[in-house]
Amino acid sequence: MPEIPRVKLAVIGGSAILGSGFPKDFEGIEIIGENIIYDTPFGPTAPFTHASIDGEPFLFVPFHGITREIRNTTPNSAAERVFYVLMKAGVKKILGCALCGSTNRLLDPGDVVIPDGFVDYTTKRAQSLTRSLREKGVDVDVIMYRLHQPFCPTLSRLLIEGAERAGFKRVFRRGIVGVAEGPRLESPSEIRLRYTNVGIDVVTMNLVPEVIFAREIGACYATLQLVSNYGEGLVETTWTGPEAFREFRERWCGAAAQALHWALRHIDPEDMSCGCDRYRWRAFLP
Repeated sequence: MPEIPRVKLAVIGGSAILGSGFPKDFEGIEIIGENIIYDTPFGPTAPFTHASIDGEPFLFVPFHGITREIRNTTPNSAAERVFYVLMKAGVKKILGCALCGSTNRLLDPGDVVIPDGFVDYTTKRAQSLTRSLREKGVDVDVIMYRLHQPFCPTLSRLLIEGAERAGFKRVFRRGIVGVAEGPRLESPSEIRLRYTNVGIDVVTMNLVPEVIFAREIGACYATLQLVSNYGEGLVETTWTGPEAFREFRERWCGAAAQALHWALRHIDPEDMSCGCDRYRWRAFLP
């Protein structure tokens, strides 16, 4: 297996940019290597791209590192594999993205939410990368962390600016994401009782454990959540999955990738003035 390179930037792709050609079709990006599979204690990863943007190297993995063989739930989940690579690479800034369903009646398909909070409804996702590694026999310090300021304000600001420049007419600078287990979509009752009635704005499936693993490895993290559909029962509407999502991706996924590209170009990998790295420490007990 190839050696994991040292880089400070990473992009975790999601359904919001599928089919966009990111990263290789975008200005200023030079591909160093494609379809690179790294070895981890959890098994081989999904194929990564090692690239540079304006001379700054970064790693990219599509669709949260999920493949037909690698799932997003434990054991040996996609996120555990991806974040082992990012930890070994020394990554300090991570951009994510995803499609999401609206659970706030004021949000419509085509809106962008750059969240400042989340609520985890999952039950089968790893909650600690370092503890998972210890269970595999890897000698690492166990890290504890606070989830104050879970999303980096500096990276979030860059995503907001990128989304506005990419042509999204409505970009919301804050919002609460509910993270569902999936893979199924939610029922109308679940949307109403679990999300809408408690003030959650959008629902998605793969934000956890990305947001918490980023904190654990000492990296800043922010995500672009692109509303693709109304949550069931939120608005009276009739739609079918394949047709609706195909048309949506053709219209909006390129713009989402442009937003990520702009944000990536403007990250200062050395700037830690946001303070995100202050909310973690070595555990007293392993």
